[in-house]
Amino acid sequence: MVATFRCKLSVCVTGAIPALHTHKLFDVRYKEPAGSPIDEFLTRLQLINLLAPQPIGFDPLQGQLVLLGVIAAVESYLRTIFRQLIVFDPTCQESVNKRDVSFGAAMHLPKEMLPEAILERIAFISYASIVDALKELLGVKGAIPSDLDAAIRAYVRVCQLRHCAVHRFGKLGVSNAIALGLADHTAMLEKPLNLNYAALQAAISISTGLVKTTNNFLFNEILSRIPHANWTGRYADDRLLFMRYYVLFADKISTFRSAAPKKIYIQLQKQRTMFANGIDF
Repeated sequence: MVATFRCKLSVCVTGAIPALHTHKLFDVRYKEPAGSPIDEFLTRLQLINLLAPQPIGFDPLQGQLVLLGVIAAVESYLRTIFRQLIVFDPTCQESVNKRDVSFGAAMHLPKEMLPEAILERIAFISYASIVDALKELLGVKGAIPSDLDAAIRAYVRVCQLRHCAVHRFGKLGVSNAIALGLADHTAMLEKPLNLNYAALQAAISISTGLVKTTNNFLFNEILSRIPHANWTGRYADDRLLFMRYYVLFADKISTFRSAAPKKIYIQLQKQRTMFANGIDF
C-alpha cells in the first residue's frame, strides 16, 4: 500500500477548544407570556429598537444585526399564533390531524406545545411557505385578501436581505437577486449589503405591518368560522365565548391599541346581522 503524503503546517495559530455547556445556556424557569402573541412581538420589537443605531453615525453592520432580530421576532409571532390556534381551534386541529411529529416531541413536549414540532419544519421566509401554512395548518379557504397578499410579498423581500446577512455576510447571491428581481440586481451580484438607516426603518415597518395584518386577518377568519347558532346576540351571554378569541389577538402594547372587547363584539354582531339580511358591509 502506497503511503499518502499529508503535510502538517500551520498558517494560523489555533487555541484549545473551550467547553460549551449548552444545557446551562437556556432559562429553565421561563414561562410562556400570558399576553397575546402580538403583544409578545411588540414587546420584543421595543427591546430590539433599543439596539438600533441612530441616523448620525449609523453602522450598517449593526443595522443588519437589528434586522436579524426583527425577522426572528416575526417568526416567533407566527409560530406562537399558529401553535395557540392549533391547540385552541377545532378547525385548525382538523387541518393538522394527519401531520406527523417526531417520537421525541411526542414523548417530551407537553400537549399544548406539540404544534411546535410541526412548525419546526416550516420556515416563514417565502410567500409560498406563509400562504401554504395558513391554508394547510389553519384551514384557511379561498384567496388571500389583497392587503395580506401585499404585506407578505413586501415581507419576503426583507427576508432576502436577511438571508444575505446571515448566510453570505451581507453579499447578494444569485438566488436572492432572482427573488428580488434580477433585472434590477444583476450589477449588485456578490456586492455587500449597505443597509442605511431609512432602509432599516422601512424593513422594520414592513415586518410590523405583516404581523398586524396577519393578526387582523386571522382574527376575522377564526371568528367568521364560529357557527351563527353559537351566538345569542347578547354580550353578557356571549362574553365568555368572544373573550376566548379576543384575548388571543388583542393588541395592548402599541399606541393604537385594540378597541374594548364589547365594542368589537357589537361590531361583529352588527356585521353578522347585515350579512344575514343580504346587506353589504
